[in-house]
Amino acid sequence: MAHKGMGEVWPARDTLLDRQVIVKFVSATLPAPEAVRRFRREALLTARLDHPGVPAVYDLGHEAGRPYVVFQKIDGLTLADLVAEQSPVPFGWVAAIGAQISSVLLAALRIGLVHRDLKPSNVMLDTSGAVKVLDFGLAAIHGDDRYSRITQSGQSLGTVGYMAPEQILGEPTDHRTDLYGLGATLFDLLTGCPPFDGVTTMTTVRHQLDGPPPRPARLRPDTPAALDDLVHTLLAIDPRDRPASVADVYQVLAPLSLDRPPIPGVLTDTAEAVQSYAAIVGRVPQQTRPTTTTSSAQTEPNVEPTAREADRLHAAGEFRAAARLWRRLADQRATQHGDGDPVAFDLRLRVARAHVALGEHGRALRQLQTLLDGRVRADDRDHPEVLGLRQEIAQLTGQGLDSSPRSPSTLGTDH
Repeated sequence: MAHKGMGEVWPARDTLLDRQVIVKFVSATLPAPEAVRRFRREALLTARLDHPGVPAVYDLGHEAGRPYVVFQKIDGLTLADLVAEQSPVPFGWVAAIGAQISSVLLAALRIGLVHRDLKPSNVMLDTSGAVKVLDFGLAAIHGDDRYSRITQSGQSLGTVGYMAPEQILGEPTDHRTDLYGLGATLFDLLTGCPPFDGVTTMTTVRHQLDGPPPRPARLRPDTPAALDDLVHTLLAIDPRDRPASVADVYQVLAPLSLDRPPIPGVLTDTAEAVQSYAAIVGRVPQQTRPTTTTSSAQTEPNVEPTAREADRLHAAGEFRAAARLWRRLADQRATQHGDGDPVAFDLRLRVARAHVALGEHGRALRQLQTLLDGRVRADDRDHPEVLGLRQEIAQLTGQGLDSSPRSPSTLGTDH
């Protein structure tokens, strides 16, 4: 028997249909009726999310006065166990796992569901290479009062180190909250350790809220740049700094998942794993753009008009709209030409300055520091762009600005 959250989990056999299943009971140690309500809520939410990356729910009932739910049995191991047994996980499999989780999140987005507890122990890798997202006990469906609150008091719950800053602070959550959990999970797969791991809960939370977000490449230097940048962006403190959509995340991960070496003792033969993986990601909703590489000649003609529109918006004082366009262009340039592309750098610098104009100085400082970190890695410390960034950061902090990501500021909008 395994204990998981508020339930007791037992392997069992469905004698009617002759199949192995998992039966989860409400723990006898938890108070009713709150535990019963939450337990039933989890089963209904799991059943409502129809996707091959989520365990099927076969039955819901009572036995000797105790509610139970019957789930599909997954033949595999959790990602937490995968990391413990196989670290470092091959890059191709990190990307493949992330792409499959992204496809589940896309399906969740269609019904407004937010998981709110994505972490390695809540995701399983089947022996065929298929991913299953587990434990929807903290999930919510926005706009549906039946699933919007977990407890009578509505308090925020989650796992420190993996739950997004907005969860920690009791702020509203949306699909970008799950992107943070995905980023933390990918970081764990890449490095073999959590992205935030303080001595105490308070120090871990402080690391999460004070930033900057960590980069996997600092612990695993051979991490592909696209994967390193994606995880870093997914772990942004402000949800507005994370990718705009789950489809964008999938688009980055899918091409990186093509090289998946065998993992003896975990997966069956590679051919079956590839076939299973293709079947899973083939269910991605239509809003996902094709994952084939687009030539710059096909996309470049749209860059200049969009850049001019962003310049116009900025000149008209529409700083947030301009920043949104510049950010999108920067992501496109980085995808096509790499993170060291000077145009992408300039566009991201414009984004940071737009946030200064909006009075969002902590956010601007985080973005400027990220640009500086990238330039220091790519160029000499005395490079003009490195020196220029240091000077710009010093000008902001030198005016008495508290650079804490959540602190208000009174700095003027002179950029």
